[in-house]
Amino acid sequence: MRRLAFFLAGLALLAAGCGKSSGSSDDLGRLVLAVDVPVTGSPYVAQTIRQGVELAASNLNAGGGMRVGDKSYLFKVELYDNHLSARKAVEDTRRALDAGAVAIVTDGTGVDATWQLAEREHVPIGITYDGGTGLVDADARPNVFRVAPTNHGIAFRFAEYLIPKGLKVALLADDSAYGAQGAADLQRAFSSNSEAVATRLTLPAGQSDATPQVLRAKRAGATALLVWGQPPTIAAVLSAARSSGWKVPVFAPPTGADPFIRQQLADHPDWVDGLTFASGRMTAEVGTGPFVSFQSQYESTYGADAVGVKDTDGQRVLQPPEFAMYAYDFTRVLSAAIIRAGWTDPEAVTAALNQVTTQGANGDERGFNEHNHEGVVDDDVYFARFHDMTYSPVQDDPLSSTLPPIPQTGAQ
Repeated sequence: MRRLAFFLAGLALLAAGCGKSSGSSDDLGRLVLAVDVPVTGSPYVAQTIRQGVELAASNLNAGGGMRVGDKSYLFKVELYDNHLSARKAVEDTRRALDAGAVAIVTDGTGVDATWQLAEREHVPIGITYDGGTGLVDADARPNVFRVAPTNHGIAFRFAEYLIPKGLKVALLADDSAYGAQGAADLQRAFSSNSEAVATRLTLPAGQSDATPQVLRAKRAGATALLVWGQPPTIAAVLSAARSSGWKVPVFAPPTGADPFIRQQLADHPDWVDGLTFASGRMTAEVGTGPFVSFQSQYESTYGADAVGVKDTDGQRVLQPPEFAMYAYDFTRVLSAAIIRAGWTDPEAVTAALNQVTTQGANGDERGFNEHNHEGVVDDDVYFARFHDMTYSPVQDDPLSSTLPPIPQTGAQ
């Protein structure tokens, strides 16, 4: 079925490229949209971002493309693999710019170095995963935009959620760029309530055994663990705590929902139970309709994203396309900016990104302005907790308790 879906999607793109709804075939131009993601290093993140961009581009192309002046344009998506390496991201950015990319969509790897390269060519960068503070600054980095929950918003929501519970929280972070950025935001978020922090510890990224750090947290009197890091780090902390019989509650940022964690702990599904993560809400005030419609189209095109584990009833566990939604939304805002600019000059497109708003896949408005390049507001962060390998919104948080669970199982 998946091969058939790709074949049909290819036919739709071909038909759009050959159609004459927006003029003769000679009028059609191609705009390169670069996607730089960690295909090697974080394949799930890479896949969901790439497919979100491709789905938006396919929809736009199938509609005859974007009419800009007297010419219609189709998106051509070019994939690059940054290997979770800033150095490789720089190489990819140079290649994308040489290819004439109108924009670069990224998970966020290496943006501290790549934004200046893109800025010289006035090419916009869209971050659709990493929420690191400092990556986006409308004044200092005018070509960088983000549609994803921010670390700042997540960290302060955690403080707001955990401190009233009277917990002594051990703040653990790995030494990846993602972990270091998260640790800095957690430091700020808990700075006014130091009595709520049992200890702060750093773990080597990729380390499979977190037993020494977990023991130190326990000896420090921790009654909760907040782990900010890549999925292997979170899996290692869960494994270390649960294998020792410590049933301490564990909290995580959006990486806590990554399929890798459940795959690693598939032999001990009860160890995942209770893991609580924070992320951007998938459904909006308008209800579940828009997101469910987006999810249906996504899965009919690419197939459902299988986590690779089953629940106790033997049902396949499926991953909702949350970050595909953010990549999809940025691509839609970008297309609106290109149309508003009236031409494809990157400087004009970047300026127009400050002036357009579109409806996101979940019904929320997505857009930016000259003073704010964040497409997800901090108030939209919710908490979800795992049980039986799937997650649902917690009931002890005002926002989260109003959100419906998203179905995450399917037949074999």
